[in-house]
Amino acid sequence: MKRLMLLCAIALTQCVATFAQQRSDDVPFNGMVVDAYGKGMSRVNVWVKGSDRRTMTDKKGRFGLLNVDEEETLVFSRKDFRVEMPVAGRRSLSIMVVNKEITAADECPALLDVGYGYVKRREYNSNYNIITGEEIRQSAVNDLETILIGRIPGLVRTNGELTLRGRNSINMSSKPLILVDGSEVMDLSMVSVHDVETVTVLKDGGLYGMRGANGVILVKTRSL
Repeated sequence: MKRLMLLCAIALTQCVATFAQQRSDDVPFNGMVVDAYGKGMSRVNVWVKGSDRRTMTDKKGRFGLLNVDEEETLVFSRKDFRVEMPVAGRRSLSIMVVNKEITAADECPALLDVGYGYVKRREYNSNYNIITGEEIRQSAVNDLETILIGRIPGLVRTNGELTLRGRNSINMSSKPLILVDGSEVMDLSMVSVHDVETVTVLKDGGLYGMRGANGVILVKTRSL
């Protein structure tokens, strides 16, 4: 178990210290599937037992679903194995599969900070905008913030401050929370458009508590 938690810490971004209890309408449930050597297992089918909610792990063994209830069970399958694991109140789940059996399973706090980053595009609703790095690099502009302002409704720069939901206070900042690979940054100037894998803009940042009250911009780079 300790080994699995250590692998989570190494493979994923640094977690946010605390979260408020407020949740958005859609809550991401992120997970990871690794083998005996801690290597992510790709193309593992993952679904909520008894439902049509399903996805597939990426090349690093990561997956994301929406609104997984604490009492539901997840099914993991590939051509060489099929296993089940109850959610049992967890908000994320990292499992190790060895010899066609789950040998370790635990909630991995670092997965929470990824937010909607692992949820497939088809799972999103109008509260979210996802732009791929390929789409960003098609622009003739090399400034990421400028590109996003031109593509994301409501995202503007007013009096030198980037805002997503308008100015909520005269005295307090209204800028959105910006996370690059899970780490908070002040602005997007340090991000090269050539390094971007995806940008996810959340108008409702309830998952991040008060820190996300003005919306959240999640940048995932190709270095992960």
